[in-house]
Amino acid sequence: MFRRLIYLTGLGLLAAALLGSTRCQNTGNNGIGPDGANFVTTLAVEDANGNASGSFSPGQQIQFVLSVRNRSTTSQSISFNTAQQFNFAVFDSGTATEVWTWSLGQAFAQQVTTLTIPAGQTQTFTVVWNQTNDAGFAVSSGNYEVFAGLTCNYTASSANSSSSANTACMPGGVPGSGNLAPSVYVSTLVPFTIQ
Repeated sequence: MFRRLIYLTGLGLLAAALLGSTRCQNTGNNGIGPDGANFVTTLAVEDANGNASGSFSPGQQIQFVLSVRNRSTTSQSISFNTAQQFNFAVFDSGTATEVWTWSLGQAFAQQVTTLTIPAGQTQTFTVVWNQTNDAGFAVSSGNYEVFAGLTCNYTASSANSSSSANTACMPGGVPGSGNLAPSVYVSTLVPFTIQ
């Protein structure tokens, strides 16, 4: 009887520990507040004049515009382990074959930084791509996809909330196939063509 009581108590503690850790994982906001997603992240592909386009001539500059909107009613802060706050990457269409990543070859200060977006406001990040791959060679005509996002490692829903580990952010370097899923911090893949 005593052994059975110890066994049941042990099972109860194990169940409590597992439920507790699950609850802990769910309390990390990952950009999700009590009213749903705090952020909406979108990506636009534009020509050099800022006009939306899905088709470009070889050598034509392509502008990528990442927009992160705070849809909540309070100011939201996002923390980063370095001065890098965003990244862009181009892939061969329909594959995980990376062609170009904006952050390659760049140096970022190794200090924690914070981005605060006021309630209802949008933060944009714009880069221009000259249709060269990571090695600096012109890419061939064809179909491509681009995605972009914040390179956050920790998030906080407000100034008084604690930070939590976040796996929904974009990598600071070359993204792999496991990083292509959209989240509140990462856009969907946007297709475009080079004629």
